[in-house]
Amino acid sequence: MSSVANLFIDKTQAPKKEDQGIINIGKNCSYCSQLDFLPFHCEFCDKTFCSQHRTLEKHQCPNKDKFYNQSINTSNSSSTTSSSTISSKSLFPDREADRKLINERLKSPEPTTIKETQFRVGDVAGTNAFKKFQEFLNLKKSKQKNSSSVSKIFGKSSSASKFADIAKLKKDAKGDNKIKQVDRVYVWCIYVKDPKSIEQAKQPVFISKNWVIGKSLDNIAETLKLSNYNNSTTNASEKLNIFTFNQQTNESKQIENSKKSNILQNGDIIYLVRGTI
Repeated sequence: MSSVANLFIDKTQAPKKEDQGIINIGKNCSYCSQLDFLPFHCEFCDKTFCSQHRTLEKHQCPNKDKFYNQSINTSNSSSTTSSSTISSKSLFPDREADRKLINERLKSPEPTTIKETQFRVGDVAGTNAFKKFQEFLNLKKSKQKNSSSVSKIFGKSSSASKFADIAKLKKDAKGDNKIKQVDRVYVWCIYVKDPKSIEQAKQPVFISKNWVIGKSLDNIAETLKLSNYNNSTTNASEKLNIFTFNQQTNESKQIENSKKSNILQNGDIIYLVRGTI
């Protein structure tokens, strides 16, 4: 083995200090004696190691029990107790555990119903679409007994009147004339601009069953001449959302933009609400 190579194995063979120059950088590993320019110091055995033997297990640290005992004592200590000791575990975080935690959070379903979001932290009154729609529904329900217009908003009608409503809907509905008749879905649309207003007229529109909800929303906003910033802003409070209300189950639900529009049926009532989700 050449004398130069030996410098990286046995530092005792290094040249005199005045002749070393940049060679005298780093330290020899206490385990394998290899010279490492970025050595690691073990606080438990107070020795220096190369990157390959930096962990307690790799250099067979004789004091590794101190590390495990420290972990146990830290978890059992009171919240008021603090320690200035820096554990070597902080130098080697458990990336696998972090990755699993991130994946679990990503897999968590986004809330789509008012019931799922009514206790969410960070919701701001006036900008949250769920709360605005809930306020709108509560106001309409409170006036349902004394207002005939409310029954129209919620779609209360007999079979005969419902047939007549759909016929009128198809006659008056506006939309993209390029959509084939067989692909059209005719719905009533209510834009909930002010949840406290009781005069919110139903607008007849038609969309394509082959579109996703996001495209149908854009088309409806264009047809009704509503301001639509969904594709031009990152401010969630300015974005439009589509909601439906099921009178039988008394459930209000937001329809995700990625869903196909064929989940809607002729005569359904949809609500456009601006705000965060």
